[in-house]
Amino acid sequence: MAWGLELIFIHKRCHLLIRMKQRPVSHLKAWNTEHLRGIWKGPYSLDFFDRYVTPPARILDAGCGVGRYTIPLAMRECDVTGVDISLFAISELENLRLRRNMQMGLAGADVCHLPFRNATFDAVVAFGVLQHLLEEERSAALSEFARVLVPGGTLVIEVLGIEDMRMGGREVENATFLRSTGSVYHYFEPCEIKDIFSGLEVMDIKEKKVIKNIAGKDYTRHMISVAARSREKDI
Repeated sequence: MAWGLELIFIHKRCHLLIRMKQRPVSHLKAWNTEHLRGIWKGPYSLDFFDRYVTPPARILDAGCGVGRYTIPLAMRECDVTGVDISLFAISELENLRLRRNMQMGLAGADVCHLPFRNATFDAVVAFGVLQHLLEEERSAALSEFARVLVPGGTLVIEVLGIEDMRMGGREVENATFLRSTGSVYHYFEPCEIKDIFSGLEVMDIKEKKVIKNIAGKDYTRHMISVAARSREKDI
């Protein structure tokens, strides 16, 4: 695919927008292959999200993949838009949307350069997304999330924690590893969260550690969920 491509396709109430800014994204390109493996499916729990966002709401599912959260949010009759760097994932989700006759917006886009106006959404969800970005990209994505949120809007994220059993690979930044698949994994310290949430007021940080026994040995799954509120700002 040529970077800088901009394609707008409108099908009734579904808006498919492909818009990528030109920058090195070799580790992001790996997500087409990752989604082809078929392991990034759901559905997953929205319990933490439900504490802070009440439908109806305009929701951006940032890094939506094949819709493991986008679909249940749409089923709640939320005005939901999903974006993902993987055009394969967006295409799969569009096909599923058509089969189920669901209403949602879809965009093939980089979360570091969201193709939306300021103050577009009441809430942004980014489950398992920031962990797959490098440090500067994480900062850029959070700035974009804050920009597209209305004043007082809510951001809900989930990321991998530093004690997670999956930590490892070739370290390319502090606690950030490049996997053999080409994708990047960053493992967060709880104290790191507040430092990176510029322009947002952190309301809640929840850690979840689950012990899994594999072949007689215990391993830890470490997840961190965060809810933050957008501060008042000039539009």
